[in-house]
Amino acid sequence: MHEPSSEAFDCVQQMRQARDRISAETAGMSYDELIHWLRSHRYSDPTLQRLADQAAEQANSAERSAPVR
Repeated sequence: MHEPSSEAFDCVQQMRQARDRISAETAGMSYDELIHWLRSHRYSDPTLQRLADQAAEQANSAERSAPVR
């Protein structure tokens, strides 16, 4: 059996820190700047990166197939 860690992981605190960091990085960005930031962001987790790439591909496809007004 594994011994329990002496330090407890606080997922709520981690989530709040991540949210605050992202909010500080994106504060004051226009919509277009935010979209560029999201699409250019690289994730260290390969699964998250794959999902982000797929979402970007779907968005690009939707933009290309949208009727021009």
